[in-house]
Amino acid sequence: MCGIFAYLNYNVNRERRYILELLFNGLRRLEYRGYDSAGISIDSALPPLNSAASDFTISSRPLVFRKEGNIESLVKFVYEEVAASELNLEESFSIHAGIAHTRWATHGEPAPRNSHPQTSGPEIDVVVVHSAVITNYEV
Repeated sequence: MCGIFAYLNYNVNRERRYILELLFNGLRRLEYRGYDSAGISIDSALPPLNSAASDFTISSRPLVFRKEGNIESLVKFVYEEVAASELNLEESFSIHAGIAHTRWATHGEPAPRNSHPQTSGPEIDVVVVHSAVITNYEV
């Protein structure tokens, strides 16, 4: 069993710290469902509206954090990673998408690589969470 929580905002300014805390609180409300790992994905930055998709840089790709253990382990891990990367928590977004997930292992052991969100690969073109077993994952 898992829990999925998302936060989307449009034309509402929110700081990155607010968005992170909202996602963490969403996960905390799902703790009763049981889990062995958790993760979140947030937008890192938004390119200007007039830029082409080919103009996106690595910094405009979503940030993905996954951790085995409880929600507070994930929170601690995220803030350690944010501090190490000097990511600005006060940066404000008027458009943002974030997603959070708790996982109870049914396929693969509890580990960050099996936790969600899952990505499409190193380029992180797609971020997904799901509440099922994807049977053709090796294709």
